[in-house]
Amino acid sequence: MDNSVPDFVLFLGRFHPLVVHLPIGFLFFAFVLEVFSRWKKNPVLTSGIPLALFLGGLSGVVACILGYMLSLSGDYEEAALDTHFWFGIATTAIAFLAWLIRIEKIKTSSLKKLQPNISFLTLLVILLSVTGHYGGNLTHGSDYLVKYMPFGGAEKEELVAVTKVEDAEVFGHLVNPILQNKCASCHNSSKKKGGLSIADSLSILDGGKNGEVIIAGDALNSEMLKRVLLDPHDDDFMPPEGKTPLTEEEIAILTYWIDNAQANFKTKVASVETDEIVTGIASTMLGLSAGSSGGSEIPIPSVSLVLDDKIIELQAEGFRLRELAFESGLYEAVLAPNSNENGTPDAMSKKLEKLLSIKENILWLSLENNQIKDDHVKLISQFPNIQKLKLNDNPLSDNAVEQLIKLENLTSVNLLGTKITAKSIPSFSEMKQLKYAYVWKTNIKKEDIVKVSINDYPKIIID
Repeated sequence: MDNSVPDFVLFLGRFHPLVVHLPIGFLFFAFVLEVFSRWKKNPVLTSGIPLALFLGGLSGVVACILGYMLSLSGDYEEAALDTHFWFGIATTAIAFLAWLIRIEKIKTSSLKKLQPNISFLTLLVILLSVTGHYGGNLTHGSDYLVKYMPFGGAEKEELVAVTKVEDAEVFGHLVNPILQNKCASCHNSSKKKGGLSIADSLSILDGGKNGEVIIAGDALNSEMLKRVLLDPHDDDFMPPEGKTPLTEEEIAILTYWIDNAQANFKTKVASVETDEIVTGIASTMLGLSAGSSGGSEIPIPSVSLVLDDKIIELQAEGFRLRELAFESGLYEAVLAPNSNENGTPDAMSKKLEKLLSIKENILWLSLENNQIKDDHVKLISQFPNIQKLKLNDNPLSDNAVEQLIKLENLTSVNLLGTKITAKSIPSFSEMKQLKYAYVWKTNIKKEDIVKVSINDYPKIIID
């Protein structure tokens, strides 16, 4: 982006995706009115067409101006941007021309055989479709429309299906699906937010405006990982607000690719040092048996459904409840970060006590960055069916980890940014179902893990 572009201009440009739908609606409505008036042979229906055309042209002008402002960010491929821009201008110009013809400011008596009214409206629909197509390409990539077309198009290079984890390509089978699912909508060949495209290996290696995004062998200093590990409220956190963040398992795979596979694009799992945790994650991603990833399948509990009144009551306390399967009665409960920023420990205790009223129904619980203390974990340990627990960025000690041993179904716990130490390592081993313990940015060091048998502690992810 050109630093000379004022922030206010870029701010206004962000309204282009909102405003651009107005001319689309007005102009399509004018076309529909024309078609229905001819079909029903009711000329009264045409009375609204001049207004629809005028509003379509006027809003088209605003959309073009805002689109130009948005283009100044420099995040879009120039050739595709120019095509979209000029088609947008042409559509706006034709809309005003059609309006002038409709109100008879431009006489077309010599063109009556060509039926100029319906002809111009049909042309507008075609132009709108083409302009929208190029706009979609800018936002989602040039293959957005035809990517899943069942016939024709370019032959896609398909990865060979694997029956063993060892045969999988680390990047092709594991990393690239994550990038395409979570990152490609903003970082593709047409839309390069921050100057970065992940369309292919060369684009990834080129990096973005701030330089390289991966440092082979150093995941924590690679911009790709640093951004996803930031506080979600940080302006640089990726993906941005409104997009689905990467899961802990996806972050583990990216870390494994950069650190263990040295960010190589062709390396197979068989040639890389791979621990049991990554093997288990990779097996799940590939739809294979978890093999030696450890642990047994935990049966899905059968519980009573939660009444709507109870859901509303808990939502009023700040909890976001999402049913994990239709009419299963099993929920993910999320308390947004900083929900208790100005509260007291007692206030948090009251929230948790209210959530305990449906303790059997909670399968996943997220309480990150909410001033959760050791005493609160005593309440959390009363949720019998919790399998996935996020307590990161809270002032927790080793005493809290001891309380978690009571959660007999716990398979994953995130303690990133807490105050736990190596004293918690034996507690992890007592959690028989635990597969992943995420302890980045704690007082547990790599050397603490080395001191114990890796076979006894296959669950601790230090980075």
